Amino acid sequence: MANPTKAPAYNLTVKEKFKLSRFLVQWEMILVYILILINLVLMTTKSNLYFTPGTIQSIIQSGMDLSPLVLGMIFILMVGDIDVSVAATMITASMVTGLTMDAGIPAVICVILGILAGGICGAFNGYLVAYMKMPSVIVTISTSMLFRGIVKIILDVNVLKNFPKFYVNLAWMNILGIPIALLFFLAMAAGFMVILHKSTFGRKLYIIGNNPTCATYSGINVKWTKMAVFIIMGLMAGITSMFFVGRMGGGVSSTMGTGYELDAIAICVLGGISTNGGKGKVYGPVIATLIMAFLNYTLGLMGVDANSRKIMIGFILIIAVLIPSINKQLFDNIKLYLAYAGNKNIQAVNVKAAEEVKSLMNLINETRKDAALSEADKTEKMKKYNEKINAIKAKTKEQTLKLKAEMKEDQRKASGASR
Repeated sequence: MANPTKAPAYNLTVKEKFKLSRFLVQWEMILVYILILINLVLMTTKSNLYFTPGTIQSIIQSGMDLSPLVLGMIFILMVGDIDVSVAATMITASMVTGLTMDAGIPAVICVILGILAGGICGAFNGYLVAYMKMPSVIVTISTSMLFRGIVKIILDVNVLKNFPKFYVNLAWMNILGIPIALLFFLAMAAGFMVILHKSTFGRKLYIIGNNPTCATYSGINVKWTKMAVFIIMGLMAGITSMFFVGRMGGGVSSTMGTGYELDAIAICVLGGISTNGGKGKVYGPVIATLIMAFLNYTLGLMGVDANSRKIMIGFILIIAVLIPSINKQLFDNIKLYLAYAGNKNIQAVNVKAAEEVKSLMNLINETRKDAALSEADKTEKMKKYNEKINAIKAKTKEQTLKLKAEMKEDQRKASGASR
């Protein structure tokens, strides 16, 4: 027998119908257009090279060495924090793997120890940020110098060259023409998509990023969640060390990887992840990772030196971040001046009327589909709704003309007074 005191459960899921027009202008699709545009530029300017077997694979492989960092950074930014120690964590993980390999420990254990070293670095960051309430940017700047300093003391000017053989294969080999690094990246990205978009943990990240106080009062363990996010970031930095060392040809020194943390953050921001937290999807940074790889390669082929490439990419990132707000503001201003003569009162009247008309149109559609009504009743009800629509349109037109006349009169008085 059902418990009479138990409140019935309601499905509060908001289901939106798929709209092609909205889908085609969302940020992730804009990134796809940018990626296609870069490919078209490369195809037209360097067609012989572009269609040479292996070129596309090389371009993709050039951007995969920091791809796991991008995935980890998504979670960090999602909770409203930042981690600029990831490059130093990656080098620390590489050093642990290299030193344990030199000690004769089996390769599999060395790899695991390297990844765990990254996780320990992440846990240290997470404890200081989540439990000690220290600002993440200050913490990770400090730990970046700390981790990198430890590596420099231990390695000095030496280069570690004894790493598992599969590192180079991971970075450079292809399967059926597809880079292995890309396959690993996409597999990891799929996992992150499921966690962020389909799991309770992912929902918690969105809530914490939007309002950590609200998240706390909602029963979310904000401290533990942030700690977990930084540990995940550290583990991803450890995994990145595999891609990075392989990309470097199987060697690593204390000075390598500088700037990777900024690249990872830039790719996430380009992918639509908000630095304020609580906004973004995994799909965007995945596409942005490919964009940065193709963009760097294309600019290099066009003769742009490394420093100039960084300047150009910096400008492109700034423009890319501003595009959504610029577009919205630009179209709003154009519509205001063209449709409403630059008068916000006229705009308000017309917007309100449009909403009322839309509501009545919905009622007409519902009436047309109502099987309980006879055709005569349907016709009568729809006639009344149409009469109301016509009355609203006539009233709106009258108010618009009146407001325009008042605006012209005000302008005439103002010009007369100025004389």
